[in-house]
Amino acid sequence: MRMLSILMLACLVLRVCALDDGEARHFLARTGFGATPAEIAVLLPLTREQAVDALLLGIRTTPSLPPPAWCTAEDLGTWTRRTQHEWQEYYALTGEAQRKRGDELRGVRDRQGHELKAWWWRELATTPSPFTERLVLLWHNHFTSSLTTVEDPRLMYEQNAWLRRHAAGSFAELLAFAPYDPALFRYLDGNSNRAGHANENFAREVMELFALGEGNYGEHDVQEAARAFTGYQFDDATGSVTKRDDQHDAGYKTVLGKKAVLDADGMMKLLLERHERVAITVCEKLWRAFISDDLDVPAIYALAGVCYREKYALKPTLRALLLLSRFWAPETRGTLVKAPVELLLSALHPLALPPGDGALLAQLGARCGQDLFDPPNVKGWSGGDAWLGSQGLLARSDALETILAGKLGARAGKSWLDAARAQGAAGSADLQRVLLTIPPVRPLAPDATFDAALRQLVLDPAFQVR
Repeated sequence: MRMLSILMLACLVLRVCALDDGEARHFLARTGFGATPAEIAVLLPLTREQAVDALLLGIRTTPSLPPPAWCTAEDLGTWTRRTQHEWQEYYALTGEAQRKRGDELRGVRDRQGHELKAWWWRELATTPSPFTERLVLLWHNHFTSSLTTVEDPRLMYEQNAWLRRHAAGSFAELLAFAPYDPALFRYLDGNSNRAGHANENFAREVMELFALGEGNYGEHDVQEAARAFTGYQFDDATGSVTKRDDQHDAGYKTVLGKKAVLDADGMMKLLLERHERVAITVCEKLWRAFISDDLDVPAIYALAGVCYREKYALKPTLRALLLLSRFWAPETRGTLVKAPVELLLSALHPLALPPGDGALLAQLGARCGQDLFDPPNVKGWSGGDAWLGSQGLLARSDALETILAGKLGARAGKSWLDAARAQGAAGSADLQRVLLTIPPVRPLAPDATFDAALRQLVLDPAFQVR
């Protein structure tokens, strides 16, 4: 009798501590791009703490796929010197010769841009750490730059590599480097910011979007901060951003109530000292990405306390976030609208479909409103319900139909789908378990074939959310 009680107690403890099927599926949906039955099974013996720690341990700082050869064939300084020389030669030409040379240079730049986008899509689809790429996407939409404006694919690649290196590192380091990131610098017109003629673009976006959030600074703060960022120039010889003292306003500035002699470094340090807002801004961003569009202010303030105590280290902040009961609550599931990247990859990954060459995925993502490396404006993609306008829903449906039609390629070898298909109705139930975190809007018909069930589930409104 005593042994039976011990066994019952052990089962109860395991049931309370280990993840159940729904929790595992939810965890993989929020931190990755969907799940296979095998990936769900790996998580089931784990506690929440063990699952989160394993996830964080797997974060990468480099991509798993090599980028296009031109990204690394020469150092950045050689690249920028060469491209600058090519464009100088172009401007020295006239008439038909100039037109022809311009078409050649723009053609090379456009081809490289397409290759870069296709590469990142392949990385997203094949990475061993989907959570890493989720974080890179998050910061790509925070420190926003656009290839269309920057007009240099190499600078956009360098920014992507920078975001991946620090994706789960230190937000303080991310923020401190922002004035020196060549792509961001060019995107926000840094070269035009000089003493006596301060350009407020960068200062405003730093305060509103990167650090403090709207409403937590005044116009005078922006004007004074802009003076701190004067004199920084892009150096074509090195491909880096450097300060020119003769163009920098070295006088006192008063920002957020503090009077000091500030340059870019001093300005970013001052912002980081405003921990009550910077840490909150970071945690609001993480909350919306992984938990809900509805902000829980007390929970976010508590999380911001962790962020600040850890000196803006992101791993412990993410750990605290992912262990919140709100993250795991059943009512949290299926409440976030999938961005186009998430939507397409959550069809590819669980179904073991190939990413193709990445170019078609890039085209599908752009049609759905998410053109990687080319966000719509300085605020990035709005996300949430904005993805679901009438045109957006049509484009998303068409993209999923393209994937279901096998236009990215057929599955290679056996997959779990083959075994599920052979099980009939039981296989269809397994399919629903894997693809959806919440019940479908239209329940599967008992006599539906496996392939009909697959198509219905992928096109069901419940597949649009995670």
